[in-house]
Amino acid sequence: MSTPPTPASQLISAARSAAMAGDHAEAESLYRQVLAQTPENIEAWMALATLLNTPAQKREALERVLAIAPEHVEAAAALARLEHSSPAPVPTPTSTPAPVSTLYCANHPNRETLLRCNKCNKPICMDCAVQTPVGYRCKDCVRAQQDKFYTATPTNQLAGTVGAAVSGLLLGIAALLLARLMGFSFFGILIAIFAGPALGGALARLIWKFSGRKRARSFNLIATGITVIIAAPIAIFLSGSLLMPLVVIGLAASTLYARLR
Repeated sequence: MSTPPTPASQLISAARSAAMAGDHAEAESLYRQVLAQTPENIEAWMALATLLNTPAQKREALERVLAIAPEHVEAAAALARLEHSSPAPVPTPTSTPAPVSTLYCANHPNRETLLRCNKCNKPICMDCAVQTPVGYRCKDCVRAQQDKFYTATPTNQLAGTVGAAVSGLLLGIAALLLARLMGFSFFGILIAIFAGPALGGALARLIWKFSGRKRARSFNLIATGITVIIAAPIAIFLSGSLLMPLVVIGLAASTLYARLR
């Protein structure tokens, strides 16, 4: 029985790791495996354009990107820089070749790249690039854009923390009641499957109101952690059960975390 091929996402992750470790040959081989599976994978072609050695190979990879996505800004800009930096095919004896302009990643000075952040124009390698709906951007610009949505003040965050504590108390009581009334039975699990997410959604709205409907970076993780830390001891120790409270709290916590993002 033949072994199924490795998924392209895993190959890309392995290729990035190899490139970061300086093993460009392995990274190139992995990206080519990706392209063997998905010939129109733009990320793999752009990465190859950075890894390949000769201008002709880089040009071919960039032209493939533009053939797939003619409006790809980064590929078009990289190809233009490559054409500008390439020496004339038949130089005259009196001509002076134009200097080759080699870009290096702003975060990895020893890593050659053809990409620039389309927001701040900073050179970035594939490991530092984040693909957004408007093209590749550096992580700093992406973070700055995200920060516009995180407007919670310290007071908002403190109030949200209080809301998370209240939510933990309520969730603990709800899980305790379900554990005592239903136990770890078929119907108990069935009810928990529906009740857990419903409780998580309701508690998310409660915390959202406490925080003044303001967002803060990583607050969904903090609020979920506080809720679970308070709810689990109440439900487990007072009910004398383990599995049923964990099912309810786990399902509620996953919904709470997703809703507060």
